[in-house]
Formats: sequence, structure tokens, C-alpha cells
Amino acid sequence: MLSHFCIHERKTSAMDEESTTANISYLIRVKPGREGVDPGQPDWEVCELEDGEIKDDADIYDNLTLDEAHQIAGMWTRKKEEAEAEG
Repeated sequence: MLSHFCIHERKTSAMDEESTTANISYLIRVKPGREGVDPGQPDWEVCELEDGEIKDDADIYDNLTLDEAHQIAGMWTRKKEEAEAEG
């Protein structure tokens, strides 16, 4: 089985009375129950982590090849950065 990969980390902060900072990162991993021995097989998933934890199962995109998983994580990162820049 191939190792898990954590990529595309960034920090966000909420604008409220108590400003909190969340560390958002994306984890590319082998989907539970899959082998993950061939990067070309759809055995991979991308998970959005908030402070190192999956907060919502809707933030998991699965049945990807390893290359597709990297593309999705990169896309999510760019979209969030663009949204933050617009403001």
C-alpha cells in the first residue's frame, strides 16, 4: 500500500468577536477497503481537513486515481485562495 500524502495547507481566520484561525489542509489517501497499490486505479480520495480532522463527510471526494486526487486538491486550493482574494 502506498503512503498517505498531505498537501496544500493554508490558514483561514474567522471574522467574529473571538478571531479563530483554522488550519485547512487536504489529505490524499487510499480509500478504506481499497488496495492502493496502483496509482492508476480509482482507489484514492481527497479529504478536506480542518485543524487536522475531517469535519464533514461531504468534504471527501473519492474513487480517483492518484493523479486525479492531486488535481482535485490543487483545484480546491486555488478556488479557496481566489475566494479569499475577492473577499
